Amino acid sequence: MLALYPLAGLLDPLLVSAVPGWAPWNVRAGIGLALVMAWGPRRLPLVMAAAVAGLALRAVLVPASHPLAASMAIPSLAEPLVFALPALLLARRLRQDGEGFVLEDVDGVMRLAGLTMAGALGQSLLLLALAWVLPAWPLAGWTLTGWDGRAMTADPLTVALQHWVGDVAGVTVVAPLALMVPRLTRHLHPARLLRAQILGQVAGICLSVAVIFPRVVGSRFYPVFIPLVWVAAGSGLPGAVLALAGLEAALSLGIAVCDIQPYQALKLQILMLSLAMTGLLLGAVISERERVRAAAAKGEARLKTLIELAPDGIVILDADGRVEEVNRLVADLTGRTPDSLRGRPLADLLHRESGEEWLVAADGRPLPVESSLAMVEETGGVMGVLTIRDISARKRAAAALGQHRAAAEQASRSHLTEELAAALAHELNQPLSAIVSYTGACRRILESESQSKALELMGKAAAQAERAGAIIRHLREFYRTGQVDSAPVPAGDLVAGVARLLADEVANAGARLDVVVGDGLILSIDRVQVEQVLINLVRNALDALADGATTDRRILIDMRAAEDGAAPPTRADIRVADTGPGIAEEVAGRLFAPFTTTRPTGMGLGLSISRGIVEAHGGRLRAGTGTLGGAAFSFSLPLVLPAEEAPTQEAPNAAA
Repeated sequence: MLALYPLAGLLDPLLVSAVPGWAPWNVRAGIGLALVMAWGPRRLPLVMAAAVAGLALRAVLVPASHPLAASMAIPSLAEPLVFALPALLLARRLRQDGEGFVLEDVDGVMRLAGLTMAGALGQSLLLLALAWVLPAWPLAGWTLTGWDGRAMTADPLTVALQHWVGDVAGVTVVAPLALMVPRLTRHLHPARLLRAQILGQVAGICLSVAVIFPRVVGSRFYPVFIPLVWVAAGSGLPGAVLALAGLEAALSLGIAVCDIQPYQALKLQILMLSLAMTGLLLGAVISERERVRAAAAKGEARLKTLIELAPDGIVILDADGRVEEVNRLVADLTGRTPDSLRGRPLADLLHRESGEEWLVAADGRPLPVESSLAMVEETGGVMGVLTIRDISARKRAAAALGQHRAAAEQASRSHLTEELAAALAHELNQPLSAIVSYTGACRRILESESQSKALELMGKAAAQAERAGAIIRHLREFYRTGQVDSAPVPAGDLVAGVARLLADEVANAGARLDVVVGDGLILSIDRVQVEQVLINLVRNALDALADGATTDRRILIDMRAAEDGAAPPTRADIRVADTGPGIAEEVAGRLFAPFTTTRPTGMGLGLSISRGIVEAHGGRLRAGTGTLGGAAFSFSLPLVLPAEEAPTQEAPNAAA
């Protein structure tokens, strides 16, 4: 494009007006403005150099076209600088895309026209200033010889007006043409140019221009607008720019060929300026309308695609609640075509009752759904957007989950029943065995007529039966709720009761049970359950002593306030130790697992049940080696009253 700048100056000799050497429309200024817009201010010196090259080229090729080339070089060199400011402002205000500056809107065309008029006005004022300052300058009233040999008198104001009109007309036609070259290439395909409509538009432009010449009359100008409006209305701004370039070339050819008077040249300049403004504005309006229409169509296509690809059913409703559009999912759910659903009331499609919603399929089958309605304001009213989600799979999954949960609960109850049965079998073994033992002894004594001893044994048997009932009640509640029914229990009473219950077993094993209980300890426990824990631990110790070879058979129950830093203490530490061989290595890792035992007749549930009871009281049952050399089990229990306020309870130090 830079090479076209100096060549454009060769068109100047075509002018026939009061000022020889000036073209009717300044093509060169339009090229320069486009170059500065595209390149920016840093390459302005290249445009200046092109202006100098243009002057030199014109002086060599057409020396007669400008008798005073040195004087006329001043505005020619100033021209790139004058139009640089409008070019830079346009470059900042016009938006760009991948093909360059975007002029296809009314705002861009108005900015181009306004800034072009301002730049042309500056150039015209420069001419008037030169005519005022330099009396010897050609525009100061000298008689000049035009390119056709006629003598003409120069009027500075007339020349300035012609110069302004020529600059504005030239720039508004050539600058958009130069800036839109990438876009115009899409309109210049041979197949497109040979279409009947394009050929008709070209013929119309040629005929309308032929009407004007050779005699330039104002009333003959009107037909020129017809093909221009035709092109702009059909092709938008790109077509209007091409049509204006053709009109400007045709008018230039008519000026060069026909005998045009100076005042007629001014008429043609004004005509070209009117054509340029009309064509650019109309083309911009059409292009803007087409762009908005294309964007709307593109947005509508995208929206339709999104609606079709939505994971939920979508129903578009009009202001009256009738179906305007549905996506494919709604059609698939109902088994109907979208056309059959359009225009129908929403109530025919979606039913609601008692908080439940369902779609009615074509076969009458209800399909459970959930919906959400949003109202959207649009021009002339509101639109409803209803989203529908199929929840039949969710309902089936919920039903299946309910069945699975019921089965799991049933299995859990069965497992719990099995555990409870096993626990009852384990815990009731001792009191039932005691009952059998006491009643057998009672029968033997009665046979020997010793009634007092029989009564004592019958009392013990009754106590064991009552204890068996209490065990059943407490275990059943514990396995049902997982909670304990705590009550204040003096620690001394608890340990003393355990010692009494196990006195016969300890004596039969040839062992000794020692107890050490801190003063004033009152526990918050379920007495029956904790008694069972202590009984299980002491029995395990008796079994360990029976398996061992030691003659020192001792068991120790040690209960004292925990040293946890709390004041007063909140828990009591309990330890059950023995002098047996300790815990076997093969069972140490799974000691508290159910059914873990080293005895042939044992069930292996005692420690498992005991651990559950201790944890329900907020403690933890641990196993290790005690101070007596054998196994030791320790845990903690909550206290009710501080040690200094609790009533003192004394426990026996030994039980046979």
